[in-house]
Amino acid sequence: MKKKTLIIILLIVLLSSVGAILLINNSDLLVNFDNNTVSLIKQYLKVTGFLSIMGLVYLRMKNGSKAKSEEIE
Repeated sequence: MKKKTLIIILLIVLLSSVGAILLINNSDLLVNFDNNTVSLIKQYLKVTGFLSIMGLVYLRMKNGSKAKSEEIE
């Protein structure tokens, strides 16, 4: 898989998780659910966003180390 495609997918996952959390916080979308269920959904979305950020950081560091090794040579 190309790196640009992976970066785009990770950005889409990040934006959708942040958008879903904002939607849950600012609307009555999940008003019929228990508080524990809503909290679990929000935590799942937060973890998904965090993992996508970590994936983006990993790709950035991988690209940076490759560029640095080419610069040394």
